[in-house]
Amino acid sequence: MSRILQGATAGSSSDAAAFNARRQSTISQAYTQSEYSESEFGDQDNGWDDWEDEDGMAAADPKCLFCAEIFPSAREVFDHCTKTHGFDFLRARQQLQLDFYQSIRLINYLRKQAQDKPADSEQTSSFVLEGKEDFLADDQYLRPVIEDDSLLFAFEDLEIEDDHHGESGHQEESEILMPQGDAKKLHRSSWEGIEATTELEAKLLKQLQLAEDRLFAVEVQLQNTEQQFTEYRARVKASFFDTLEDSTARSTVSRIEDDDEPSKVVVPQDEGNYYFNSYANSDIHQQMLNDRVRTEGYRDFIYENKDVFKGKTVLDVGCGTGILSMFAARAGAAKVLSVDNSDIIEKARKNIVENELQDVITLYRGKIEEIKLPCKVDIIISEWMGYFLLYEAMLDSVLVARDRFLAPGGILAPSQTRILFTATNDESFLTDSIDYWNDVYGFKMSTMKENVLREAVVDFVSPESIVTNTVTIKDLPHQTITVAGLDFVSDFELVMKYDDHVSAFVGYFDTWFTRDGQDVGLDVGIEKDELKKRRLNGFTTGPVYTRSEETHWKQTMFVLEKPIELKKGDKIKGTFYCDKNHMNPRALDLRIVYEVVRLAGGAEEKADLVFFLR
Repeated sequence: MSRILQGATAGSSSDAAAFNARRQSTISQAYTQSEYSESEFGDQDNGWDDWEDEDGMAAADPKCLFCAEIFPSAREVFDHCTKTHGFDFLRARQQLQLDFYQSIRLINYLRKQAQDKPADSEQTSSFVLEGKEDFLADDQYLRPVIEDDSLLFAFEDLEIEDDHHGESGHQEESEILMPQGDAKKLHRSSWEGIEATTELEAKLLKQLQLAEDRLFAVEVQLQNTEQQFTEYRARVKASFFDTLEDSTARSTVSRIEDDDEPSKVVVPQDEGNYYFNSYANSDIHQQMLNDRVRTEGYRDFIYENKDVFKGKTVLDVGCGTGILSMFAARAGAAKVLSVDNSDIIEKARKNIVENELQDVITLYRGKIEEIKLPCKVDIIISEWMGYFLLYEAMLDSVLVARDRFLAPGGILAPSQTRILFTATNDESFLTDSIDYWNDVYGFKMSTMKENVLREAVVDFVSPESIVTNTVTIKDLPHQTITVAGLDFVSDFELVMKYDDHVSAFVGYFDTWFTRDGQDVGLDVGIEKDELKKRRLNGFTTGPVYTRSEETHWKQTMFVLEKPIELKKGDKIKGTFYCDKNHMNPRALDLRIVYEVVRLAGGAEEKADLVFFLR
């Protein structure tokens, strides 16, 4: 039996309160009548309490980038920097087109200079930025120089306000991107036609406009700070701590030339990066290619929709052996850009040359978050899914690729995934996990049971063993979902179909491909007949009846220490929590809190279980 090994800790009552405080409203889903609610927060938020002081107050008022002055708002800081120190941060960021990372590095660089040379910074009357400075690419400046530095998550809000701030005072409408990809419009009052006739009226009008500006900025910040801070935190972890672990790894370009020989490149030394090294060997790729459901699912979508790919520019994120890139090229793509940060890309290059597709496919070695590509793309393809869908966190990189490189109107393949949740009566997992330690060659080893029950088990579940309905606990529309929205909290309700027992909960995912990137409704199933009728492609990783329908992802089981005996119609109602692990963002921390509701009534039965997937 294949397993993912992990440890465990029990959830505390304070953890439960924190989780419950972050629940959001529920929406209905299709597979059965159930509900789920989402939140982009998780338990990892508790590990960043240093963004509040001991009295629970918010981050400190922002400080000037050059001197010791403190101001009530970020806007006043930047206004002061412009007037006193001759550096307009917002204008420089706009004119030089600094991205989020570069802006963070710039703020922290100036902070560091002010710390190291306070006298020089105090006297600064002009600071010139060309956009080519080395520090804009130096990851050490992703680490905050000043604790509680509110400028690090406020500058984008101010830029949004500047972009929409009217000169004539006419009514304005600003579209704000919410944490889970929804757009919300905020309206500002109309001042057109109001003329001041006295100095006092002019002063009052100016104060009123300033007050509205500040209120508008606060509304924008409240809407976006949560998402931006979560994403910044993830970026700091990925960029700074990964850099400490693998300081020599750098993005390097490897191109296919006309003479079938690669241009001379320096292959990054990547010994410390287990994730990318794990994909360097052929055996793991053979396992994935042998998964016919997976590979043919991608192939069928591409080949059955050649009109979508013909003449288009395609980006393959995590190209591996190059199989998806070659599908796209054979389907008529004009150009395919294939990116991978593993040594496997050198074998992919040879595969592409061997199949005479080097005129269409160009290979790039590096991280998609850092690499430079020559153009925007029309389609992004990627096989990023991990166990329980989100294990390994590769979807984060695909969403970065979407935001950096996808042209307006472009699509992702796959376009949508959905995590499903159900329950099984199969006790073999309990026997293998717990009872085994009762007699090991004649010896008792009870202490070995302590963490076993917290292991999420990856294995096949028989469809005949499923004893409840199946519900959706997370729907992921790839065109709009954000990185912050990948951690989630979801309510569920499982109803017994027979008189039986539940020995484990089961999680798996479904995958859809659409021609236009539009969302797939919760009322749409994954059966082949329905897919054909709706002109969709897709596949499931759930329990199936034949070996040919099984996938290498299998299913993920959350085994109970003691089976629950239930009657038909009894319910298990609860909440599922999924968050990236604090120390290793590619791993998952999972929690299931539930209660048993029996038709016949009886004693209250509740449980709070913690699992890990590593």
